[in-house]
Amino acid sequence: MGIVLNRTVTNIASGGVVTACVYTGAKQELAADAIVLVTSRNQDDAVWRALKARENEWAGNGIRSIKVIGDAEAPGPIAWATYAGHRFARELNEPDIGDAQPFRREVTALAVQ
Repeated sequence: MGIVLNRTVTNIASGGVVTACVYTGAKQELAADAIVLVTSRNQDDAVWRALKARENEWAGNGIRSIKVIGDAEAPGPIAWATYAGHRFARELNEPDIGDAQPFRREVTALAVQ
């Protein structure tokens, strides 16, 4: 088996996988004992964009601002999304500090003797 490009997986079953061409939709069955998916992560900020488009309704509903965080901002490990949610909750109703670190990081150095 060689490198297979421009195909999307449509079905994984015992004994193989079915793929489809991303351009034509033509399907192809491939026999396989195991399947390893190497995928990209795509951000999905559709909810944020939909809310942003209704900005004229915010004040009437008591909303001052919205913020996109976690995987909607940039895909990453679950720990990053968890941290983004935790940080957002801690900083709710506080002035925006931008990219500044909200904590003091301890940096140690070894003494040269």
